[in-house]
Amino acid sequence: MDMKMDMHRFTVPWLDQPVQLQSSRADKCKLSPEQCAFRNSRWRYWYEADHVYALNTVYLCCAIIAVFAISNFIVHYAPDRIKRTRIYRLTTSASRYMAYRGYRIPVFRYWSPSLGVVALGLVGVVFFFAMTLGPKPYYWPTDANYGSSPPIATRAGWMALALLPFVLALSLKANMISALTGVPPEKLQVFHHWTSYAMFVLALVHTFPYIIFHIWKGDMVKQWKTSVVYWTGIPALLSQTYLTVMSLPAIRNRFYEFFKATHLIAALIFVVFFFLHCDFRLSSWDYFIASGALYLTSLAAAHIRTYLLHGLHTATLEQLPSGLVRVAVPTIVKWTPGQHVFVRFITSDLHLLTAHPFTISSVCRDPDEEGKASELIFYIKPRKGVTARLASLARQRPGCKKKILIEGPYGGVSTYHLCRFDTIIVIAGGSGGGFSLAMVDEALRLTGLTTSGKGVQGRRNLQVIFSTRDRSMADWYVQEIESRLSHSTELLSDTEHGYETSVSVHITSRPMTSQSTNTVDSGRGSMRDVEDIEKEEKLPAEITTTGMFSLNVHRDARPDIPGLLERTVGVAGMQAELLGHRLRIGVLVCGPASMLHDTRNAAALAQARALRGDVEEVYLHSEPFAW
Repeated sequence: MDMKMDMHRFTVPWLDQPVQLQSSRADKCKLSPEQCAFRNSRWRYWYEADHVYALNTVYLCCAIIAVFAISNFIVHYAPDRIKRTRIYRLTTSASRYMAYRGYRIPVFRYWSPSLGVVALGLVGVVFFFAMTLGPKPYYWPTDANYGSSPPIATRAGWMALALLPFVLALSLKANMISALTGVPPEKLQVFHHWTSYAMFVLALVHTFPYIIFHIWKGDMVKQWKTSVVYWTGIPALLSQTYLTVMSLPAIRNRFYEFFKATHLIAALIFVVFFFLHCDFRLSSWDYFIASGALYLTSLAAAHIRTYLLHGLHTATLEQLPSGLVRVAVPTIVKWTPGQHVFVRFITSDLHLLTAHPFTISSVCRDPDEEGKASELIFYIKPRKGVTARLASLARQRPGCKKKILIEGPYGGVSTYHLCRFDTIIVIAGGSGGGFSLAMVDEALRLTGLTTSGKGVQGRRNLQVIFSTRDRSMADWYVQEIESRLSHSTELLSDTEHGYETSVSVHITSRPMTSQSTNTVDSGRGSMRDVEDIEKEEKLPAEITTTGMFSLNVHRDARPDIPGLLERTVGVAGMQAELLGHRLRIGVLVCGPASMLHDTRNAAALAQARALRGDVEEVYLHSEPFAW
C-alpha cells in the first residue's frame, strides 16, 4: 500500500498513472474466442500497433537512407577497375538520369523535383496508403466493445509518430543523414517538407475517426471535458497545421521572414503537446527520445562549430554599381567552391535572431602561401528583408563593418569531382554569377590535376555561360571574369594541360539589333568588335588579357543550354576517339528555376551518351536560388 501511494505521489498532472518509459502490454480479452481472434490479429491488435506500424515506418526510412549511404561509399571508395565496368556505368547513368530529369507544368509555373525524388515520394505515398487503408476494418464492429480507438486512427497515429525523428533530423543543416549519404542538406529539404506533409495528413486521419466515433456514441462533450488526450491533441494539431500551411512554397516565399521568425516557436509548441498527447502509451516516448538525441546532437555540433571553432567575424559591406552588395569576411574557415554559409549579423537592425544563407563566391587559399587569411566573399542581390537592409547600409555608409557569426559551410562541389573533369561547363543566371566565379577560380587553381595528382592527357576545356536581364550586372560580370582569367597563374604557366576557356555573357532584356554578338578573342592577342552599337551600350572599350580564352557578349539572346550540352558531349565523343580514352564532363549550374530545369534535363539526356561509351561520365551539380 505504501509503495502504491508513493508511486501516485510522483505522478504529474497530465498523466493518469505513474511515469514510466513505456506503458504495459498486459491484455486479457473478455470477448468470445472468435471476437478475441478478430481483435488480436496482427493488423488490428492495439497492444502491438507500435511494432506493426511505427517500426515498419522506421524500417522504410532507414532502408532508403542505407541505399544512398552505400551508394555514397561506393562512389568514393570503389576501385577504378570496378568503376570502369559496364554494370557500374549503367547503374551510374540510370541513377543520374533519375536524379536530373525534371518536368514543368507551365500553367502553374511549376518545376517539379527530379524524377528520382518524385519516385521516392511515390514510394512513400504507396506505403502510407497501403498501411492506412489496406487493413480492415477502419472502425470496430458494433457487436461488442473492442476498444475506444478506431483501428484506422491507431495505425495512422503510430506512423505519424514514427516520422517525427526523420522530420526533425532533415530540418537541420548539420544532420547525420547528410553525413551518411553525402547529399547536401539543402537538397534534403524537399524530403523534410514531404515527410512533414505526410505526418500532417496522417495526423488528420488519426484525429477525425475519434471525432466521428464519439459523436456516434454521444459522448463527445464528455470526452472533451474529461480526457486530457483531447485537449493536448488540439494544440498539437493546430500548431502542426500552421507549420504545414506556412511552409507551402507560395506562402513561405511571400512571408519568408515572418515564417522564419515564428516557425521554431510553432515547432516547439507542436512537439511539447504531441509529447503530452502520447502519454507514454506503449513505446511512444522512445520516438521522442530518438528525436531529441538526433536533433540536439546535430544542433550542438553546428553551434560548437559556429561559436567556438569559427568565432566572431567582421564583414565589410560595399555597394557595387551593378546593384549587388559585396560582403567580404577575412577568415581562417576552410571551404570548397560552391558551398554556402548561414550568416547571423550581430546587430539589431539586421535580424539578430535569424541566420541567412549566402553562397560563397571566392576560393579558399592557403594562408601560409598567401601571407594573409582567405576572404569569404558574397555577392548579394538585394530583395526584401535583410538583403534590402544590407544594401541600404552599404549605400549610406560605404565600407561599413558588421560583426557576424558564420555557420557552415554546407554543400558545394568537392575537389575530388573537379579534378576529374576534362571539360567543365559553368552555367549561371542573375545573382548566381557569384557561384560561377568561385567555380572558375577553383577550376583554374586545379588545372592539370586529377584525383591522383597527375596531369590529364591533353588540354582541358572550360566553358562559362552567364545570363542576366540587367545590363549593369553583365558589365560587372565581364569585369570580374576577365580579371580572373587574365591573372590566373595556372593559365599562364601550364600551356600543355591548361584550359581552353570560352565565356558567353547573355543579356536577355535588350532589344534585338542587326548584329547580336560582341567577341573578344585574347588568345591571339587581338580584339575585334563585330557589333556596331550605340556608344552607351558598349562593354568596356579595352580588355587586357593573357593566355587563351574568348569572351562573347550576346544581346537579346537566351543561352541554348540543351544545344550547348549536346554539342559539348558530341565533341567530347570525337575527341575520345583521337585521344584513346573517354572524357569526363562536369556541369555546374546556379540560377533561376527555368535555367536549372533546362540544364538538369539536358544532363539527364546526356546520360545515354555516357551509357553508350561516348564519354566516361556527365556529372551535374545544381544550386537553386532558394530552398
